[in-house]
Amino acid sequence: MVSLGGRRYGFEFRYSDAPGTTKSMRTALRDLGLEHLWVVYPGDESYALDAQITVLPIRDVPGLSFS
Repeated sequence: MVSLGGRRYGFEFRYSDAPGTTKSMRTALRDLGLEHLWVVYPGDESYALDAQITVLPIRDVPGLSFS
């Protein structure tokens, strides 16, 4: 978890080629009060699982913006 400007952001790392939403992600968003959760994986494309969860290729992590 990263905390910036009073907001909390979470990361989950997956080896899967096509990560999806899990109950544990919803629990983390709620219980930790996360603004957003990124699922980092070894694939090539970023895509939204919903408004608060985004799948992100590991190569894109250094350019991630928290705004």
